[in-house]
Formats: sequence, C-alpha cells, structure tokens
Amino acid sequence: MLVTESLKTVIFNSFADIESIWRSFEESGDNYAFQSFNFLKQWHDSVDIVTNCQACLVVVKYPLDQPIMILPLGIEKRHGIRCLVWLGGEVADYHGPLLSPDYSKKLPAALFQQAWRIIQAQLPAFDSIVFEEMPQTIGGQLNPFVSLPCIPTASSAHFTDLGTDFNAFLTQKRSKKSLDTEKRKHKRLREFGQVEFVIATHSTQTKRFLADMISQKVRSYMEMGVSNLFASKEVCDFFAALSLQLYPSGMVHMSALTLDDRVIATHWGLVYKKRFYHLYPTYEQSELTRYAPGGLLMWKLFEWCIDNGIETYDFTIGDEAYKTQWCNHELNLYNYYHGTTVLGKTYTVFSVAYHRLKRKVKHTPKLWERVQTMRSWLAKISLINH
Repeated sequence: MLVTESLKTVIFNSFADIESIWRSFEESGDNYAFQSFNFLKQWHDSVDIVTNCQACLVVVKYPLDQPIMILPLGIEKRHGIRCLVWLGGEVADYHGPLLSPDYSKKLPAALFQQAWRIIQAQLPAFDSIVFEEMPQTIGGQLNPFVSLPCIPTASSAHFTDLGTDFNAFLTQKRSKKSLDTEKRKHKRLREFGQVEFVIATHSTQTKRFLADMISQKVRSYMEMGVSNLFASKEVCDFFAALSLQLYPSGMVHMSALTLDDRVIATHWGLVYKKRFYHLYPTYEQSELTRYAPGGLLMWKLFEWCIDNGIETYDFTIGDEAYKTQWCNHELNLYNYYHGTTVLGKTYTVFSVAYHRLKRKVKHTPKLWERVQTMRSWLAKISLINH
C-alpha cells in the first residue's frame, strides 16, 4: 500500500500562519504540554529567533485532506552543522509530534517510514536529524517516531496516577513509618512560624516566586556542578513571559511554601489536559532544610491536584530515587540521529557515541556515583575560588 498520492504536507514558517489550525488540532489531539501552541510559540519568540533557529511547522494530512499530525520542527546550526530538531530545546522534557486521536487507525505503523520519507523531501536542506527525548507513547498512542532506529536516552520519565483521595494516595505510596517521619518534620517546621502553601494568583506574586525559584535553582545547579539553565538571558525571558501569559489560565502553576511570608520552597510547573508536570522544584538552603520544606510543598501539590481533578502527576525525565517512591508508571524516551551529508553523518557518529556512553555511566551505579562525587567536588572548588 502506498501513501504517496494521498499524503499531503503543508509547511509553515510562522506561528501566526498556523495558529488557527494548531489550536483546533490541539484541542482534541494527543500531545504533551511541551507541544502546546502557547508553550512553543513563546519558546520560539524568546529563544529561537535570537539563535536563528528556522521554524518548520509541518501539518501532515492523510487521507482525504484531513490533518493527522503536526510536527513542530526547526533547523538550527550546531557547530556549523544544520540540524533538524524538535522545537522546545532544553526546557521541553518530551519532544515529538501532535497526533490526531485516530492517527494510529488512519496511518498504520507499517506506513510511517514511507510517510516520513515524503515529509523529509519537502523540508529545507539539513545535514543531520537530531531528535532527542522522544516519549514512547503520546496519549494512548505509540509515538510513530520511535519506530525509527532510535537509541534509549540516559534516563527515563516517571509519572503516577493520583486517584481521588489524598490520604489514600499517601498511604498507598509510602509506608506508615515513612509517612510518620515526614509528618514529624513538617510539624517541626511549623514550630518556626506560620507555614503557608501559596499559589500565585496575580502578576506580583508570579514575578516574586519566579525570581525565588530561579535563584534557588541556580544555587542548586552550582552545588551539583551541572550546567546552569538560567545562565541564558533568553531562557529567563521565556520563563518570565510564559509565566505572566499563562498563570491566569492555570496552565503555568507557580507556587511557594512560605514561612511568615519568607519563601522557603518553590515550584514552577504546568497543568495541561488533567496532567500536572512537576518541573522545577526548589528549596532554600538554610537551617530549615532538615525539615524537608520541599517535601511538604510536594505534598501540598499532590493534594491540590487531587482536589482539582488532576488525574496524572508527571515527574517527567530523570531517575531520581524520590520519583520511584511515588510513581507507578515509567515512560521510556528515545533519541534518533541520522546524517544526510558527510558533515551530518560525522556529527551523528559522535552524537550516538556520546549518548550511549552517557547512558552506560548512568546505568552503572558505582561509576555514576563517582561522577556525581567528582562533579560536586569540582563545583565546591569553583565556589571557593569565586
């Protein structure tokens, strides 16, 4: 069976031109928050335009001129090499397409490879395909792009079903001993003053909590010796603009735990299609750290989600131990690299080797522990020198 005559692609280079199609498709389609129009348009306006990433927003129609998939793609230069990428950069934990609810019925997996070749032929020239952090499933459907010769990412993602009762959720996930220990810490924390869980409901709160989140997160990055996401002015602009734009609708969820109005923990996340995205949790490093203010804030977020009909709490990418304590689902993520020119093929070889090594290190406990220890030690030396 051939899809050549029935499959059509329409490529937009402007978010303004595709907006009505995208919003209508997104309303009933399967996608994650990171592929929402609001999220990616703001990323493009804040970051991609500055870095000269060329947007290639592809609407795939099949059959009978019906849209079945939107591909938020871009072409950006990395080390002088033109790379075809998913838009959203490092702030999107999941990358991939938006799918119609009946995508899997309309375009069976056996035909996807053929369709993908047709789509590629319509795109501007590029040297290498660099598709990273692609989830295995989107909604209830298999992500068609994981049928390509992918490699697994270094870390998986984790999420949990919340249910309808907060106390039942806690007792289901943790032992009585563990819960009692946490409750004692929370009780001790309250002895220092009035502890409140606050969700930003106006722009002043949003700006304040966001500034505290970034400050606390930067400190955490420095202590761990990892790359500082917020070193980029463009990324900071993205968070500021998206937060102010979307907090009124509730899609951006900015919250804090305060002690007598002092912000001791924060969280920046997304709420989208009954799914809560736990993205940037932080806490103040102080004498209160031992009483787990970050843990209490997370409990408050669980409770808020359950009270507001949120069905899924998504901790997204990362294999931290605390996530496995709460989660009952693991989402596998994949990378796909493919060179189309000599330069692109060379880049692909190095990309695949690097990510396979990264996965090997992270999945070898003793080796990963040594890497983390060394990274932390180097970070302390750097802080002392500064």
